[in-house]
Amino acid sequence: MRRRQLLRYVGAGSGASLLAGCTEGSDEQLDLGEDDGESADDGASDDQEGDENEGVDDGDGEDDVEDGNGEDDAVTEDNEDGNGEDDVGNGADEDVSDENGEQEEHDDQDRRDEVDGGAELWHTFTAGESDQFDSILETFNTEYDATITAEEVGDLEDRTQSAIPAGDGPELFIWAHDWIGNYHENGFLSDQGGNLTIDPTAHFGNSADVVTYDGDVVGLPFAGETVALACNREYVATLPETFEEVLEIAANHHDPANNVYGFCWPQDAYHVSAMPHGFGPGYYDEDSGELTLTDEGTVAGFEYIVDNVWEYMPQDPDFQVQQETFFQGQSPFYVTGPWNLGNFENNGLEVDVIPLPDAQGITPSPFTGLQLFYFTAAMGQDPNQEAAALAFAEWFTTDVDVLRELALEQEFIPVHEAFGLDGTARRDLPQSTQAFSIALEQGTPMPTAPEFQNIWEPVETEWRNVLNGGRDVAQAMADAEKQIRDAW
Repeated sequence: MRRRQLLRYVGAGSGASLLAGCTEGSDEQLDLGEDDGESADDGASDDQEGDENEGVDDGDGEDDVEDGNGEDDAVTEDNEDGNGEDDVGNGADEDVSDENGEQEEHDDQDRRDEVDGGAELWHTFTAGESDQFDSILETFNTEYDATITAEEVGDLEDRTQSAIPAGDGPELFIWAHDWIGNYHENGFLSDQGGNLTIDPTAHFGNSADVVTYDGDVVGLPFAGETVALACNREYVATLPETFEEVLEIAANHHDPANNVYGFCWPQDAYHVSAMPHGFGPGYYDEDSGELTLTDEGTVAGFEYIVDNVWEYMPQDPDFQVQQETFFQGQSPFYVTGPWNLGNFENNGLEVDVIPLPDAQGITPSPFTGLQLFYFTAAMGQDPNQEAAALAFAEWFTTDVDVLRELALEQEFIPVHEAFGLDGTARRDLPQSTQAFSIALEQGTPMPTAPEFQNIWEPVETEWRNVLNGGRDVAQAMADAEKQIRDAW
């Protein structure tokens, strides 16, 4: 989920400010601690080997990224995925265990031989992301003798919803996973589970479940996003291990009379989701199709924020106010996502990123979004185009070198098992990226059910009534549930 996609999950009052404030760039390698995800003992970054990428803003509103010395940070040694298998994306054999534990061999060369033609792909990448994607695409087209074409589409939702049913849409498009339910039920997507030469679960773990709807495999994921805790080293010398330690640091520095606040946290329904989904089931149970906003645990998660954190925050919950306070160096903490990694340096901040620590012994579980290649209904119109599209999607999402390059230069958070907690490629990532990767594993995937899209506005409206109007949390969430059901 890149910045244009995030606009769907923040309130209308936050949308414009988000576009203005989220210019993407690369960050330095930040110190999360040891590779097992433990917090560091001090706020200074360990020396990192290799070149560091720095974001450069040329003032044109787009994101230009270059490596510190013009060279890639890619590690040349062989990498293994979380299951100990070699990850190879350049035509080598790949072994995947089947359900009986036996090795089922998938040969990328077989897929290469199937490619005889091209396919069309739509995306919403920024200029910097698009340049890198085009370079990766050129590599694939050369190696596979294919003609995959990519087009940046600003109004992707409108374009796909009109073009696909008319038979004029692309074979692939890239977006966050929350469209899956609506697009599947409208017949916009194609089940390619029987045509894959890879085992999605072996490569993507639990993320493979997210791209499966009613038993149909409708895409392949390659990156994810969620929120974590940014810690300003000016205030935070020792990274906190619990939320109680976070609050202690916040209280020590909270001085609103001098425009210093202990904590910054946008209070839209997306950013605050960590506590309701950690303390309870959160907003919605996708298995049962039932709302869970009034569940005792969900209410307790919201209450934790209003009872323990809100007092240390700027008393305007809007995104822009919370973000600008942190960017101006006026707070030790900020709950945000990887889209802001480059902005920390741009604003002269030295920042460490850690997953949201446990609160009262409970692990926060923020909403997560997967970025994926959607398989559209156009896949079934021409077998050659279908084969080319599948070959590219499989190659891109399983090539560790490609995923590493995107992580180092564009702050994409890989969801491939090779970059998971037990994956050997994880050590190649900057510590800030590792922190977001851990946060992804702790998080809760946004539901794909079409009716879930009716939840955002009522939850945010009633939550603001709690913060600004002193409403009881349980009653506010009951009112939100009523509004959502009325919309259903």
